[in-house]
Formats: sequence, C-alpha cells, structure tokens
Amino acid sequence: MLRVRDVAVHFRVHPATVYRWIHQGFLPAYRNGKPYKPGDGATGALRIPESVLKSPDTHPVPEVDAA
Repeated sequence: MLRVRDVAVHFRVHPATVYRWIHQGFLPAYRNGKPYKPGDGATGALRIPESVLKSPDTHPVPEVDAA
C-alpha cells in the first residue's frame, strides 16, 4: 500500500490532486484496511494499492474534452 505522497510523486501532481482523484472515484483507497468511502467518518491515513501504479493503462486523470 502506498501513501498519498508516493502516488503524487509517481504521477507528478500535488498530493491534493491525489485526494481529489480519490474523492471523485478515479483512484481506489483504503483507510484502516477497509475500502474508503468519502464521508464515512473514519479516521486514519489513506493508502492506495500498489496495483494502481503497476497497471500500464491506469492513469487516474479524467479525460477532458478539448473543445
């Protein structure tokens, strides 16, 4: 399991962006060993599975319509 900061370094984004991706559902996250659900009231550090980084086609950035 990776820390938010580790994922931010990997994707070259600010940690706040990783938190946003988690809250938007683009990245899976766990808190205290259980899947994280925004607003569940649980405390503790968020962790992201390493499989997110190992998957070649996984990048949490949502597609943006370049109009």
